[in-house]
Amino acid sequence: MPEINHKETNDTVSKIAQTVAAAGVKPDNLEAKIMEVLQKRQAERTEAVKPKEPDWSKLTEADAYKSDVYIPVIDHDIPDYMNMKLKDQEYVCVWANKDQRRLGALLAEGYEILKKEHVHPDFQVPLIWSSEGTYEYADTVCMRVHKRIILSKRRKAFEISMKQLSTVSKPPRSRFTPDDEIQLDPGMGFYEAQV
Repeated sequence: MPEINHKETNDTVSKIAQTVAAAGVKPDNLEAKIMEVLQKRQAERTEAVKPKEPDWSKLTEADAYKSDVYIPVIDHDIPDYMNMKLKDQEYVCVWANKDQRRLGALLAEGYEILKKEHVHPDFQVPLIWSSEGTYEYADTVCMRVHKRIILSKRRKAFEISMKQLSTVSKPPRSRFTPDDEIQLDPGMGFYEAQV
């Protein structure tokens, strides 16, 4: 279709109008047809500019390091395997070693091995469940514990740590003997004192 230019004569404009009418384009759908043509041209230009993948059967490892050879880079999004969302918000997840001595101690403290029904229905777990119905990663197993238990344990550990740190700036009480308790033997120097 010839372009309309402000320098066109009346004959050219009438030819364009006849061409448009012959194509079955009416004035009310002319704008939609123009948009369709423009979108088609844009798609063709985008496809022409898009880099072409190489012939993988002929590509060598040496070619992979050449900058003029197009090789698409694939970014992998690695999920965080140890994140978990539970149905019941009164519980939190804890990962524990699968050693039976460790599991036995945690189960005795009130921890529970996580089951499928404990997981929030909207949360997609990145790993598959084991044949025993547990959620495992490497040598750990996911457990759930009530916040009452885990937060009290963390508070106790925090308080112990604070008590230990509170005496850091003070000297120990029994490290030195007071001056009035030092007994000097006659004939001995000050540094050879006996207590």
